[in-house]
Amino acid sequence: MVSIKKIAFCTDFSENANQAFDMAFDLTQKYQAQLWLIHVVPPLVFPSPVMEDFISEQANLQFSEDAIRRAMEQIEKNYLEKMGDYKNALVRVLSGHPASEILNFVDQEKIDLVVMGTHGFTGLAHFFLGSTAEKVVRRADCSVLTVHQAKK
Repeated sequence: MVSIKKIAFCTDFSENANQAFDMAFDLTQKYQAQLWLIHVVPPLVFPSPVMEDFISEQANLQFSEDAIRRAMEQIEKNYLEKMGDYKNALVRVLSGHPASEILNFVDQEKIDLVVMGTHGFTGLAHFFLGSTAEKVVRRADCSVLTVHQAKK
């Protein structure tokens, strides 16, 4: 028998992530599991190292704090409100490289299943950075359910 006690839903707030949330929440209810809602704020990327020197550490920290606050608001609006009375959900907003942060979180929390969309970066960003979902699928120690974007 399958035992799923902890599910991590990872979001970038895209339409595809919203579809993945529906799947994660259904599975959470079916297995009476704990649901973690996860978002990772990526690091600032500068076009050149010279520009990085002009941005103070304080400004970078302020950017991260603002991004984390906005992510918490998005999670509340996009997901927690949809969950109604369901109380077995926790939120974590992390900062860093998405795939690495997700994988570290999954290991630390002993997650049984990760649910995430397949569409995030596109075009050149995907070429250079790769897909977060691909990296998580390849390296996670638990099962990963990727949800493809529904065709319109």
